[in-house]
Amino acid sequence: MAVIDGSTSKAAVQLSPTMRNGRLAMMLVSEVVERLSPTATCKEFCDLVTHHIHTCYKDHHLSRERLIAHPEERLTASVAVYSLYHEEVWMVGDCQCLAGGEIYDNPKPEEGRIARKRSVIIRQMLDEGKADVDTLRCHDLGRDVIVGEIVQTCHSQNVQFAVADGFPIAMQHVRHIDVSGAAEVVLATDGYPFLHPTLEASEAALAAQLRDDPLCIHHYLATKGMMQGNVSFDDRAYVRFSIEKS
Repeated sequence: MAVIDGSTSKAAVQLSPTMRNGRLAMMLVSEVVERLSPTATCKEFCDLVTHHIHTCYKDHHLSRERLIAHPEERLTASVAVYSLYHEEVWMVGDCQCLAGGEIYDNPKPEEGRIARKRSVIIRQMLDEGKADVDTLRCHDLGRDVIVGEIVQTCHSQNVQFAVADGFPIAMQHVRHIDVSGAAEVVLATDGYPFLHPTLEASEAALAAQLRDDPLCIHHYLATKGMMQGNVSFDDRAYVRFSIEKS
């Protein structure tokens, strides 16, 4: 079982003419998961993902030097994988897990600070009458201010936090969760701000957030809000499954 979240594209370079870089990254990771040996270790999985994405770079003639200098151009994804054989969940990047009544996450170290900065900027604009919610949902002026910092954090990929991006994954930042004692497990991407034991409850919490705070600047802070024409502030995946003990 796995949930995979391709990172929002932050560069003008798009490798595939039919999809954005984040979706392509998700597809590549998915291909590895589909053919992964049931007994594979976390390290083996990470090495296969890295090789598969790196091969895509070579196919598109993207040099290692270019991608080191411009990590925002990498195909980047976060993934949470459940291994029945090892009775573990592996979290590479910003994903969530609910097991045994405990919620586990693996956030990027700078994400919270940047989200708080965007919140302060937008709330000040609203208080001073320089913008309103509807106009900010068409053009997020707060994100315009922080986008440079978001791009700068890409230089910390697989240094200060782990992601799947075709470069050696920083294994010390991959979170291992022992779920051997859990009867049920939920895996989800960070598109669910409030994770619950059921999809219905998680969707209801998300709907309340989007209704009350579509810009994501009050109770739940994010680096982007729900833009006009979108159904949420971020894409999302959720899977819940039970574990039968032999």
